[in-house]
Amino acid sequence: MKPKRFKPLFDKLYLLISIPTAAIVLGVTVFTALFDPFVLVITVPVSLFVGYFLISPLFGYVQLLDDGLLIKYGLILKKHIPYGRIRSLEKTRGIYSESMMSLKNAIEHVNIRYNKFDVTTVSVVGNDELIKELGERCAN
Repeated sequence: MKPKRFKPLFDKLYLLISIPTAAIVLGVTVFTALFDPFVLVITVPVSLFVGYFLISPLFGYVQLLDDGLLIKYGLILKKHIPYGRIRSLEKTRGIYSESMMSLKNAIEHVNIRYNKFDVTTVSVVGNDELIKELGERCAN
């Protein structure tokens, strides 16, 4: 089967908050550098940390491979889940996510339960299509 990729789903509110916030953090860093270069020792690492977590979800995706599900959470983090280990899929709505690490940028998302107690959450364009495709590819 050809690998199928799903793009992340973003609510307008997420985009209205994350990108301006990242720009403000960068602006504060540049502004503080004008008055006291030593402050950069603190503000540059904080700006990079905050900027990464605000902008990184824009680069995430979910891809259905031949042997399993690949979830890319951003620029660095990714997870591979074999189809045989997926126990259930549940489409939910809400701002809360059960998993610490999730590709959840919208209110409508899919909880993927796998292994015995593990769960991850994804929000992609076409959540219904993702559930249908995973249902066809999973043995259980």
